[in-house]
Amino acid sequence: MTPRSASEPTARVGAAVPDDVVLVDDAGRPIGRADRTSVHTDATPLHLAFSTYLFNAKGQVLVTRRALAKKTWPGVWTNSCCGHPRPGESLEDAARRRIREELGLHVGPLVPLLPDFRYRASDASGIVENEVCPVFAGFVTDESPALNPDEVAEWAWVDWDRLTTAVSATPHVYSPWAALQVPLIEAAFPGVAHLERRPATDVTAAVRDVDALLSAELEALQGEWWTHVGGLGVDVLPHDLPGWLGDLLVGRGKRLRVVTAYWGFIAAGGVPGSPAHHHLTRAMAALETLHLFALVHDDVMDESLSRRGRPSAHVQAASWHREAAASGSPEVFGRNLAILLGDLAHTVADRLVDGLPAPMRHVWYELSVELIAGQRADLTGAAAARRDRPHAEQVARLKSGRYTVVRPLQLAAVAAGAPAATSQALLQCGEHIGEAFALRDEYLGVWGDPEVTGKPCSDDLLEGKATVALSIAAERLVGRPGELLAKVGRPEFTEEEVAELADAMRAAGVDSALEDLIRGSFDAALACLEGTSMVPDGLAGLQEVARAMAWRDA
Repeated sequence: MTPRSASEPTARVGAAVPDDVVLVDDAGRPIGRADRTSVHTDATPLHLAFSTYLFNAKGQVLVTRRALAKKTWPGVWTNSCCGHPRPGESLEDAARRRIREELGLHVGPLVPLLPDFRYRASDASGIVENEVCPVFAGFVTDESPALNPDEVAEWAWVDWDRLTTAVSATPHVYSPWAALQVPLIEAAFPGVAHLERRPATDVTAAVRDVDALLSAELEALQGEWWTHVGGLGVDVLPHDLPGWLGDLLVGRGKRLRVVTAYWGFIAAGGVPGSPAHHHLTRAMAALETLHLFALVHDDVMDESLSRRGRPSAHVQAASWHREAAASGSPEVFGRNLAILLGDLAHTVADRLVDGLPAPMRHVWYELSVELIAGQRADLTGAAAARRDRPHAEQVARLKSGRYTVVRPLQLAAVAAGAPAATSQALLQCGEHIGEAFALRDEYLGVWGDPEVTGKPCSDDLLEGKATVALSIAAERLVGRPGELLAKVGRPEFTEEEVAELADAMRAAGVDSALEDLIRGSFDAALACLEGTSMVPDGLAGLQEVARAMAWRDA
């Protein structure tokens, strides 16, 4: 093995802090607590601890050398990480915490190796370790620890058979617990070949989990709905609002927000399958439902005819009205039903958020308010014929980039319990990805292919939306194109003139200017991720998210 010292990494993660250990009886049952820094004496009471052995993708195990300043067994080689759970803390949570604090690594679910291991040993100084110490295996993708030098002096990845041989030949070189544990592990798991490894990251499964939760939530809504309206039946509509909502929501859309949050969670050290991951799944299901609310209401406000390759909700409801030869105006009916559908989506989203930890609910509130604030600014800016760049950028940030990228990443960081530096890096990266996403939306809103985007490419120009594209056009277009630009958003602006203006904007290089801005935002997003201590799998996922959002065609 080739040892690596604590001076080589670039970051120190989590200095040790005073805490209590859990005292236990001979059966391993908690009976009290004691200060960790003073409990270890020549008569140390029996207390709870843990040991971990971390494996990389090659099947090698991480061994560490205890810091020379350690009170007990200084400078000896040992297993990957040891520690004590705090009162009320699970063994697995404690193990993941200490692995982060000592090694700067993130580990997923832990596999029990020796759940009943217990030992007592005396250091040369006379201090006694007396522990009930379950042993776990964990699996990591990052092979470069960022050591806390107060705890660890060196580290090395070694083949398991070399470790078993070394421990057998020179047990005094290793900590007494490792010298006892390694032969027992080898006997129970020869060559560690049968250990169940940590499942690989699976963003597709994360999307499936969100859709499964949405299906369950809407099924519950159906039952609740019929307790209120079952006796009244359904008029005009082929099915009632919960069924319609499910048809538009489950399995629909690109799930960009889910994918973004998932990779942010992994990058921040989140553990797949953990309670925190379940919280994030619930938050993402809520966000997808809120997204549908925004789309339905946005289509009503913009009078858009289609969405995701299908009639917009208000158009579909108007069509049902005509088919039923119902009374009143089909258009008014369609608009009103779409508003109710959007309201129901928002209600379901809020219920999904109920029960989440308070910090996540706080992010949700901010997200919801800024989305509506962005919609208001979009409407009033169009009415005022705003063409200034700062206004356009702020609208895009509030109603698109923030709730598509920044807030999902923030929810992911909060769920994962990410440190402040990681959270800040994710949010900065998210702002830039969000900018690229919003700018690509603008590009597709003028020059996109409706067959691919699933929505008309003339709506933004017809409505006179305040966009960066129009702010650039205002600086470049003169003559006939300038006259067309002045008509944007007015009733007399025709579909033919929309196409003419789009061609004129392209001829003036507005499309190329947008592409340059998108490239700049994309590059800035990747730069924010460089030099961070985030989990490599998550970083790679976020880089792909940035690429997909910046260069998508729908």
